[in-house]
Amino acid sequence: MTDATVTNHFWVAGPPLFSSTVLVSSAALETPNGTLEASCELFDVDGVKAQSFKVEFPESEVGILEIEPFMSGLKAQGGILQGHLVVTTRADTKVMCRLQVGNQVDLISEPKTIQSREMGFMPLLLGAKREHLLVFVNTGADICQVVTRLLYGSRSPEWTTQIPPHGCRVVSLEHEFLSTFDDVSWQKGVVQGYLRISPRAQSSVVCQMIESAPGESEGQFLHRSVSAW
Repeated sequence: MTDATVTNHFWVAGPPLFSSTVLVSSAALETPNGTLEASCELFDVDGVKAQSFKVEFPESEVGILEIEPFMSGLKAQGGILQGHLVVTTRADTKVMCRLQVGNQVDLISEPKTIQSREMGFMPLLLGAKREHLLVFVNTGADICQVVTRLLYGSRSPEWTTQIPPHGCRVVSLEHEFLSTFDDVSWQKGVVQGYLRISPRAQSSVVCQMIESAPGESEGQFLHRSVSAW
């Protein structure tokens, strides 16, 4: 058994729109009667620590941790009760976050932390009936400024978002970013593009996108979560 540890940063959100569950499993050979321990810190949108706790699971099983019971100290931003969950485990442990949006469930596996001078990318489809929420999690102890550039066709508008230390922010691409841009051609059909995410200075950030698109039947919407890579 190794004494080395690994830390993962997840965006978690609660009812009525979302449900978040952390899954913990051993990636090493199982030890009889062994246990897996996860140390967790939960910060609100402004980076204030709301909870700190440890959980243990039998090493032979997949540990399931529902986050909702720990969310009482969190705040809502943009109508979403949310926070930044930091999970520290042994290095030979696999940690995932199961995010339920409506009737759809996505598994987020160890999201990539984008450091300063690095870039993250996310493909997307723009359209009048599609909506995208961008989620930014500041993994550091300093204020983080993140530059988001949207590239589609010959256009490449960009915006800057500031996130408090250990905090998180949710931004609507269409209603908060694109509403400040003078082009509306993306509303006339389905346009392919991608987002480029780059933190400034010595910042580090985890970024994901929640996409809502029309389903097969009238009034049905499909949701999916995409992490920056």
